Amino acid sequence: MKISLILFLFFSFCFDFALSSEVNDILKDDKNVVREKLPNYFFDCETCDQTYYRQEINYVNFVRDRSLADIYSLLTMNTIGSGGREFKLFFIGQNNFKGNDDTLTFQTEANASEAEIREALLEMVKKGLLKYLVHTDLIKLIKYEVPNLNDNLQSEKVKDKWNFWTIGLDSRLNGDANSYQSSINMRYGLTINRTTEKIKTESGWGYGLNEQKFKINDTTTVKGYQSNSGGYHYLVFSLGKHFALGHFATYFRTTPQNLKHSYSYYPAIEYNLFNYKEASRRQLRFIYRAGMRYQQYYEPTIYNQSSEWLYPHSFVVQWIQIEKWGNINLAAGTWHYLNHTDKYSASLYPSINFNPMSGLRIGLWSDISIVNDQFFLKKGDAGVNEILLNQVELQTDYAISFGVSINYTFGSKYNNIINVRFDINDNFW
Repeated sequence: MKISLILFLFFSFCFDFALSSEVNDILKDDKNVVREKLPNYFFDCETCDQTYYRQEINYVNFVRDRSLADIYSLLTMNTIGSGGREFKLFFIGQNNFKGNDDTLTFQTEANASEAEIREALLEMVKKGLLKYLVHTDLIKLIKYEVPNLNDNLQSEKVKDKWNFWTIGLDSRLNGDANSYQSSINMRYGLTINRTTEKIKTESGWGYGLNEQKFKINDTTTVKGYQSNSGGYHYLVFSLGKHFALGHFATYFRTTPQNLKHSYSYYPAIEYNLFNYKEASRRQLRFIYRAGMRYQQYYEPTIYNQSSEWLYPHSFVVQWIQIEKWGNINLAAGTWHYLNHTDKYSASLYPSINFNPMSGLRIGLWSDISIVNDQFFLKKGDAGVNEILLNQVELQTDYAISFGVSINYTFGSKYNNIINVRFDINDNFW
C-alpha cells in the first residue's frame, strides 16, 4: 500500500512538472501573468471573494502577503442602527507610497444582498486605489468624471418618516433525516431598534425549538426536546466621547437550564478608553452592571428552591484592536451575587490573529469559564438520554474550548490569475 502511494505521488509529480514545462512558453507571452510596472496590492479581507476583485481590477498586481505590497488595505465592519452595516476601508501606503494613507467609508441597508455589498465594496476599492495610481505611469490612462450637482439638492434636509426606527423579523427552519434519525430546528425573532448619536435603544423577542429522534432498533426510539424563548430591552445614553449610561431588562425561559421564568433588570455604565469614533479600529471598554434577577424553576433545584431572588453585579472588559499585523479581540467578565457571596462565575474570551512574517498567519482563540453559580440545577440524577441529547445542563466547575490555526504560503508573490476550472464542491471529491 505504501509503495503504491509513493509511486502514485512520484508519477503525478513528474506528469505535472512535464506539463508545466510545456505550457511555460505560452505563459511567457501572457501579459496578465506578471505586470512588474504596476503597484503590488494586498486586500486584507478573509471573508471576501478575492477572485471577484482580482477579476474586476486588473491594473494592480494582487500579492499573497501584506509585506509584499506597495498598497495595503484593511476592511472593517460594524452594524449600524438601521440594521445595515458600515464598512471602513483603510488604505496604507508602503514602499514608494509610505505615508500616503486614507480611509473610505460606506453603509449598506439592512436587507442588502451579498452581491450589492460586493459591488459597492468594489467601487470603494477602485476609488481608494486612484490616489496611488496617479503617481504611476497609469496616470496617462486614467479618466474620471464628476457630474454637476444641483446646489439645492445639497441644502435639503433628510426627512426620515420612520424617525430612525427599524424593525427586523427573522425566521429559520432547518432539519435532516435518514432511516434511523431525524431532527428539526426552528427559530423565530423580532427586533425593534432606534439608534442616533445620542441615544440607542433596542427591544427583541425570540423563540427556538429543537426536536430529535433516534431509532435504536425496531422496538426502541429515543426522543429529545429543547425549548428556549425570551425577550430583552436596553436603552443607552451617550455621555460624550468616552462614557455611556443605560439599563438592561431581560426575560427568558429554557428547558435545559430548568428555568420556567427568569426576569432581570440592570442599570449600567460604560467607559471607553478610546474615542467612540475610533471603534472600527480599536476599543477598550469597561462595563459595570448591578441589579436584580427573579428565577422560577420547572423542578426544585439542588438547593431546594422552586423560585428565588438574586442580586448580581457584573464587570466586563472588552478590548478590540485591528492593525496591519492582525487583530486582537479580548473579552473578560465576571458575575458575583450580593446575597450569595460565595457564588460567582468568570469568563475569558481571547481571540488573536496575526501575521508575524511574510506568508505566515497564526490564529489563536479560546473560551475559558470558571463556573460556580448554577442556581438552576434540578434535584435528582439526569437520565442517560437527557445527557446525550443535551436536554439538561449538568453541574460543572469549568468550561473550556480552544482552537489554533497556522497557515504558511510561499512561492510566487503574484496572485492575479483567475482560473476556476475543476473547482468542485468538496462533497464530490
